[in-house]
Amino acid sequence: MPAKVFYEREANPSALMGKTIAILGYGSQGHAQAQNLRDSGYQVIVGLDPQRGSRQQARADGMAVVSPAEAGKRADWIQILTPDETQAELYQASIKPFLHAGKTLGVSHGFTISKLSNQRRMSMS
Repeated sequence: MPAKVFYEREANPSALMGKTIAILGYGSQGHAQAQNLRDSGYQVIVGLDPQRGSRQQARADGMAVVSPAEAGKRADWIQILTPDETQAELYQASIKPFLHAGKTLGVSHGFTISKLSNQRRMSMS
């Protein structure tokens, strides 16, 4: 099946107003996406472990910072922007328990998808 391409004119940005968007990770992609969404008027929280150095930077940038699990629990949309090697564990601990109908899970690079798929296949064996 061919991929469906969506264009800007087809987007409905107001659909996210009043929703909580969690950005998990605050590195090169996470900080840019979190600030862009916040500056566009959306409610953004950043999910970071307390020992992450980027936690201080996120707070200094005026972001609301919570634990990854709290972000997963509170968010309507969860966007994974952590290093590839941590994503599968993050998903299991801080996202999967809080996923339900109506929530959206996004990834910003494809390695996440393959790791989560492989993990699912292993758990089904």
